[in-house]
Amino acid sequence: MVRAKGSRNTGYDERRAELLECLRHRIRQPGASNPTLRELSIACGCSVSTLKHYFGRRQDIVLAIFEDTHARARRHLERVREPTGPLDQSIRDAVHEAWMVLSDLGAARTLGIGLSEGLGHAALGPGYLNDVFDPYIRALCDRLATHILRGEMRDVEPRMAALALASPLLLAALHQEHLDGARVWPLDREKMLDHTVESFLRAYAL
Repeated sequence: MVRAKGSRNTGYDERRAELLECLRHRIRQPGASNPTLRELSIACGCSVSTLKHYFGRRQDIVLAIFEDTHARARRHLERVREPTGPLDQSIRDAVHEAWMVLSDLGAARTLGIGLSEGLGHAALGPGYLNDVFDPYIRALCDRLATHILRGEMRDVEPRMAALALASPLLLAALHQEHLDGARVWPLDREKMLDHTVESFLRAYAL
């Protein structure tokens, strides 16, 4: 039977998912350095035309990886959104989980990809913000807004407070995990996390 023009072949979604997993692994490898479309096709064991068939241009591949990252992070974002006790415990939990995701689960490399691919790019910059960075900040805003409503925090703009809490963690993760700082100038993980929590509480707790 001849497939109708414009229709997808059987197993299209499964094959695309397989390719996406391979692409995600390749682009997050240390030293990946913005691999070309040809390099990505070699990593997937397919032709460039096959990648174009399933994804389109190279930037569409990167956007698909960002979208996939967002889909995989939904459960984590729900945990970020909900406070876990009073302010001091909730902030400590949020900071430790964020570092676990950045370090142990490799999200620091996705952060590095977002910067290297997205800076100055009209599509990839906003794509990274929409699918990866901003969803985390919005979830953290919701958590902090609840603490403000409870009267545990100063009445500040939650987004500003969320950025103040997340920024040192993101910078430390880039330094340690993406730029090889763990070898060049290692941080004491527990001291860094404690400092981040205590600094935030001194600035915002009532």
